[in-house]
Amino acid sequence: MSELNAIIYCRVSSERQKNEGHGLDGQEQRCRLYCGQKQYKVERVFKDSFTGGGDFMERPAMGDLLAYLDKHPHRDNYVVVFDDLKRFARDTVFHLKLRREFKARGVKVECLNYKFDESEEGEFIETVLAAQGELERKQNRRQVIQKQKARLEAGYWPFCPPPGYRQPKTMAHGKLLTPHEPEATMIRMALEGFATDRFETQADMAHYLGEQNFVGKSRVPFQLANRLLARVWIYAGFIQYEPWEVMRREGHHQPLIDLATYHKILRKLEGRSPIRTRADMREDFPLRHTRIVCSNGHPLTASYTTKKKGYRKPYYRCSNRTCPEHTKSIPAELILAQFKAMLQEIRPKPLILKISEAMLYEKWERRVAERANNEKREVGEIIGIQTEIRDLSKLARKASSERVRREYEKQIEELAAKEEKLTEKNDPVKKPKIEFRTALQMVFDYLKDPYTKWVEGDLSEKNLVLNLVFEGLVFYDRGFGFRTAPLCLPLRVFEHFTTSKLQGVETGGIEPPSSNEANEPSTGVV
Repeated sequence: MSELNAIIYCRVSSERQKNEGHGLDGQEQRCRLYCGQKQYKVERVFKDSFTGGGDFMERPAMGDLLAYLDKHPHRDNYVVVFDDLKRFARDTVFHLKLRREFKARGVKVECLNYKFDESEEGEFIETVLAAQGELERKQNRRQVIQKQKARLEAGYWPFCPPPGYRQPKTMAHGKLLTPHEPEATMIRMALEGFATDRFETQADMAHYLGEQNFVGKSRVPFQLANRLLARVWIYAGFIQYEPWEVMRREGHHQPLIDLATYHKILRKLEGRSPIRTRADMREDFPLRHTRIVCSNGHPLTASYTTKKKGYRKPYYRCSNRTCPEHTKSIPAELILAQFKAMLQEIRPKPLILKISEAMLYEKWERRVAERANNEKREVGEIIGIQTEIRDLSKLARKASSERVRREYEKQIEELAAKEEKLTEKNDPVKKPKIEFRTALQMVFDYLKDPYTKWVEGDLSEKNLVLNLVFEGLVFYDRGFGFRTAPLCLPLRVFEHFTTSKLQGVETGGIEPPSSNEANEPSTGVV
């Protein structure tokens, strides 16, 4: 029989095991000693750092080992040697599947602490040992999770430290998150800048960190800023882990930001931060931070460019660094002129406005009447609940059994809670006082002539025109100008009237302004 060529396979399930006696080097040394005793020629060594559970093909070195065997035609001259049966696989199903993979290739498998037996009894014992290994793996995992969860509940972070922290071992706390400079200062400045709107977006945060050469990188990915904000609570000194139902609690580690900064970031992420007007967001840039986006759907930002000393020219550009339009500037005067031209084309006929206003007011009156009926019904329900409470109170006082009395009291509490809810709902002090006709008239003032409101209004009125006239995003193409803009619901209703509902009325519910519009006949609708 020819000399067998040995292939050694080593595996550890954690980085810690690499540096301990049962690490990769220790396994290889023991396997080489075994091969020397058996007079096997060691041809290759494959090493994995991967958990024993799951599909063996997900282990890089095991996949390489099987591929290596497939490239050699005389596979029956090979023997795969490994240190312990648990290094083979710690999952019963995949253990048996891996054994079949080696058998199909005609390759022998040998283990230092177990002798494979191909008999029926040997296969049974091997299956039992594989199942035992799987049980131990699951038990170990359960114990690790229990210990980690206990650390979380005690206010400690048991996992890998987040950016900006290290996790040295201390006498009083064990492993404790500790700020690591200069990354900690960079992250603190980035988070504080995001909270104060120095950095408006996550992309601005990432750009700042790149400028600071964060962790040696001059270009920090956008996803890193997202990860920092997603776990901003840990930088504020809190600990939580929702997958294990560990709710937010105060941690023992030193925070990088104070609570005021933390709450500002939360409000901004939830969209509740106050709108701030930047110095360059004035009359030169009325379309900045509005519904206007580039042809790829990214928001437009604005800035000045300087070609000559003392001369500044306003430009718009795409704010997304990954967009092909990012570096292509649009003169502010060009896009504003095109926007005004689009607004001049949006002006409903007064006849259509009057009909639509009357219909909307009629619908409001119906809703007011429905609400009055509901209030009347709820008042009757409150009276009925009060009567029922009095009756149950009398029965509770007469009840001879404590159990029966408690049941009556429970029903009374439920009815009292229902009464309180209905009473609060119908409290006239808490009801909003809405002058619907006045509010409707203000909206129609903007819709009947958005161009004039835009030209004559200040920055807040310009934003109001954008929000009232258009629904959704308004796309701008550098080559073709504004695409067909999605109008708001009232303006779409106006168009619907003129095209399908009204008879005897001139078509074209939205048209350019005309000097004859003031003389059009009234509808007579009040």
